Amino acid sequence: MKMDLQQLKKQLNGFPMAAKGLLSQKMLAAKVESGTWGVDVGTNAVKICRLDVSKQPPVLSAYVVEKVENKNYRDALSRALARDRTIQNGVCVFSVSGQGAVSRYIELPSMNKTELESSMKFEIEKYVPFPLADVATDYMLLGEMKGKAKMNILIAAAKNELIQKKFTLAQELGLKVKAMELDSLALANFYTEIIGNVKNDACCAVINMGKTCCNMDILVDGQPFLSRDIFVGGDDFTKKTAETLSLDIPEAEKLKCTPQGRENELFSIWEPVLSNLTSEIRVSLDYFESRGGKAADLVLITGGASRLAGIREYMERALAVEVKFLDYADRLALGEGIDRQAFAADSDLLAVSLGLALRDAA
Repeated sequence: MKMDLQQLKKQLNGFPMAAKGLLSQKMLAAKVESGTWGVDVGTNAVKICRLDVSKQPPVLSAYVVEKVENKNYRDALSRALARDRTIQNGVCVFSVSGQGAVSRYIELPSMNKTELESSMKFEIEKYVPFPLADVATDYMLLGEMKGKAKMNILIAAAKNELIQKKFTLAQELGLKVKAMELDSLALANFYTEIIGNVKNDACCAVINMGKTCCNMDILVDGQPFLSRDIFVGGDDFTKKTAETLSLDIPEAEKLKCTPQGRENELFSIWEPVLSNLTSEIRVSLDYFESRGGKAADLVLITGGASRLAGIREYMERALAVEVKFLDYADRLALGEGIDRQAFAADSDLLAVSLGLALRDAA
């Protein structure tokens, strides 16, 4: 789901003129043939993918992964642009996440479009936990509930300050922004469009495990019905390792990524973090089952933190649900010059950026 640009423009009226100008410039920009870039400015790395959505299936024509050093996101994005200058000639979709971004799935009685638009003014205020003056919001009708005379609605909201930071960053580097998206919703879009071929009535959870948080979606037949961020990530494992073994952060990070036979020791240290993470996942699975009467029969994990040795096995035991890595590298069509083996090695970092790039197809 894209946040509407007209609505964003209204929300940005109090922002610096540069941000407002960027929106206006983008809305007047001609179509760019180089494709849409999905830009995921993560805590650990900037991930950018360009998709040619004029082809079916879409073709990945380029991608870049650039590590963030010392929380300097502008420099990381600048280095990424230098690696592939065609990015600056394209249209970008950015994402926002964190404590100031939320999504809610609600049910309403069936009604026509006019009635829905009128009702949503009150529903958004009811379900968004921030003053409406401080956020940009949007909603999407997901579909009718057969036999229940109800409809499923997705509400998304993000604080203006989060959006402002991304627009300012984009403008400073000369990028054209088409839309903003929530990380968790981009992840859901990625799963639906790239994985596809979902068997009838299938229910699964998809979790993107990042440096500071995990994006989680629960989908039925490829359609998201619950999306949330869990604020546990790779940094928590690093900090716990550093505290317990009296290491500095770089040493703890290195040991975390390359245990060299110390896996059992590390898992003992990580137990509180793992327990917290799986408890949060279980809460979401149980809530969804109680609300929808359906249990997830599969959990798919991706993201940098999913690389930790033994984490898949731990999650499977703790959740009592089959847990697999989200392996999609062979499903995606690659353009000339992209080495499939190299892409496969990076693919677990790219789900959100691919989901963002796919928004051009919407």
